[in-house]
Amino acid sequence: MNKHAFLGWTKSSVAIAALMLPAIAIAQTEQPAEEQFSGDIVVTATRQSESLSKVPLSVSAFNQEKLDSRGVRDFADVIRQTPGVVLEATNTTTNISIRGINSTAGAATTGVYIDDTPIQIRSLGYSGGNIYPVIFDLERVEVLRGPQGTLFGAGSEGGTIRFISPQPSTSKSSGYARTEFALTEDGGPSYEAGLAIGVPLIQDKLGVRISGYYRRDGGYIDRVRFEDKGVVADDANYQNSYVGKIAFVWEPTPDLKITPSLAYQRVYTNDSPESWDNVRASQAVPDQQFSDYESGRILSGNRIQESGRDRFYLPSLNVQYSFGGVDLTAIGSYFDRQQNFRSDYTLFDQSLFTGITLPLLPGQSAFSDFENTQKITTGEIRLASSDRDSALTWQFGGFYQKAKQTSLQIVDDPFLFQYAPFLAGVFPPLVNGRLIYDQTTRSEDEQIAAFGQVNFKPVDRLTLTVGLRYGQTKFNIESFAQGPVVGPAVTDVGRQKEKPLTPKFGVEFQATPTTLVYASASKGFRPGGYNPQVGSPCQASDLDALGYPNGRPQTYKSDSVWSYEVGLKARTGRFGAQGSVYQIDWKNIQQVVGLGGCGFQFTGNLGTARSRGFDLQLDYRMTDDFTVQAEIGYTNAKFLDTFFGGPAATVPLVTKGNHVTSPPWTVSVHGQYDLSLREHHDAYIRADFDYRSRQSSLTPGIDPRNGGSDPTLSNAPALKALSMRTGYKINGIDMSLFVNNLLDQAVWQGRRARDNNNAAVYKSYVVRPRTFGATIAYRF
Repeated sequence: MNKHAFLGWTKSSVAIAALMLPAIAIAQTEQPAEEQFSGDIVVTATRQSESLSKVPLSVSAFNQEKLDSRGVRDFADVIRQTPGVVLEATNTTTNISIRGINSTAGAATTGVYIDDTPIQIRSLGYSGGNIYPVIFDLERVEVLRGPQGTLFGAGSEGGTIRFISPQPSTSKSSGYARTEFALTEDGGPSYEAGLAIGVPLIQDKLGVRISGYYRRDGGYIDRVRFEDKGVVADDANYQNSYVGKIAFVWEPTPDLKITPSLAYQRVYTNDSPESWDNVRASQAVPDQQFSDYESGRILSGNRIQESGRDRFYLPSLNVQYSFGGVDLTAIGSYFDRQQNFRSDYTLFDQSLFTGITLPLLPGQSAFSDFENTQKITTGEIRLASSDRDSALTWQFGGFYQKAKQTSLQIVDDPFLFQYAPFLAGVFPPLVNGRLIYDQTTRSEDEQIAAFGQVNFKPVDRLTLTVGLRYGQTKFNIESFAQGPVVGPAVTDVGRQKEKPLTPKFGVEFQATPTTLVYASASKGFRPGGYNPQVGSPCQASDLDALGYPNGRPQTYKSDSVWSYEVGLKARTGRFGAQGSVYQIDWKNIQQVVGLGGCGFQFTGNLGTARSRGFDLQLDYRMTDDFTVQAEIGYTNAKFLDTFFGGPAATVPLVTKGNHVTSPPWTVSVHGQYDLSLREHHDAYIRADFDYRSRQSSLTPGIDPRNGGSDPTLSNAPALKALSMRTGYKINGIDMSLFVNNLLDQAVWQGRRARDNNNAAVYKSYVVRPRTFGATIAYRF
């Protein structure tokens, strides 16, 4: 890590000055006036193509132009600019909250789609999170807020996020190239190169599109020895991403289109993005600062390198056929993912078993290896009326999916009986002389469903909508665990099944050609599951006290939401707005019940919650040259009752009035000034500001009234992120300079925690420091 503050300040100053250079010519250039400004995007949020302003849903859409202009490079960039949506990511899990609906237990609450393939993961074992496509050569990203149970099914309880790929063409060539270089203050360089090209192979019959992309995100956290801060690995948390895709399109007749494709992605993370705030042996001794966030010295004292690999490949086939006023779409895909990573358990194990955090033995270390795999086979067929202007439009379909998932974990700690000799007479011997925990869990989710939606116009401009999805879900699981913390080896097999029904009702009124008013009521759900058997020590240490004398609850059911939403979309000349207000009622919530005495957990249906709020998106072309956009979201999500982890529990798991852990306010503001210098020569300067407020209310994890809470923690502080970019366009080439996190906000977001309530070292996920760079892009 480069520690020369003066050099960092000088480079930042040069970059900021460069950003302002094009502004000199602003007053000297005028652009012809336009009578109408429209930023409308065509989306497929309702499974059919239509303008965003005509969709009776709360949707944020990012097309290629918007992704490029805002410098979006990963999924976190998308979420940061989407009202009412929050991403929490650690080195072992990811969690998305849409309008306050999120959970770390059971099945996913947010559907994640690559084109028409759902790829979200079930919480299985003690790790695993979704993988998200790297942002390159995407047609658009759509974020659908609110339950999408009718058209998208299970897992879209809080909403759906869709990554839409550009399609090959049989009639025209197109392409996209981008390269970038950036420097993070007190960190390593970041750089990328990517190329996508599509060409007709046989005019009007056969076309292909091929893309390839590489990106390195430079690290900014040094892994050091905690004893003396001697550097072990400089800028250790770098990441390398590799992406490739090929797609063909064959149009044997004007009414038939067949599109096979293959996508591949591999991401290597060299070390954890988690830094140490402090260092001390236990809570009984004085605390010492470890990282110095204000001066850019961000450190980790981990004994073990926390590296990880995550790859997937996705072959798919899309067939579209039009006949007799009906559009047929048939889709088949296979998603194959493997994730491997290592986590440092040195502090975790010792603090858990002894109450002393830091290692005392020479060479002491412990680690946990995780492996998560997903193999998802998906098939869907849809029939839809092709005349969108008819008084009656409809679509019906069938869906099938088999999702196989595996979770493996081993905890390697050969020093256990050396730093905790008192356990030698209590615990069985280490597995293979090294392992204190060895677990394998395999599951299979199978879903089959039929769905339909009908839109009827009883009078001009008024549309009534009714939708329904009926399905059957089957969940099977087998689990094995062994090791000293388990007691006798545990093997278990279980299953759970349900027949969910998810309706939707809506009404929309096209008040004017550019003004839409709508209201809807819709249901969403996520499947239930089975709790594998826990270790035998859990009975005496936890389950008896919770009121489960015969072991943990075997199954948990689906939970569900009902969402009620009223919205408005309007455009008048240079001004456009879309907004909605909503209430979501959530019941039988799948919650994790931790068994702190033995280290296991189970999932139960516990409690209810309510989320109320609004989201607003505005764009205004103040002059022919100056455009302002804003996205504002407010979420007030809280639990409606106090509930406990078991019938005999005396301390609540959640107390009535606790809020969901997410910022109430999310605000993004964007401004861009464009100027035309001469024919095919244009310049621009833009600024993007993102704000996430602090959750000031008590949340379950920090409320001292709740069991398992940690009152020494707090909710995430407010984030104020300012970025600027200036560029010059000539004949389709866009050359720009940028600065991200211009204010150099050194705050943690997403997660700050300690390994357990005995641990004395606190760890944070701090936002990337100020970064400046240059981008060259070409699109044709």
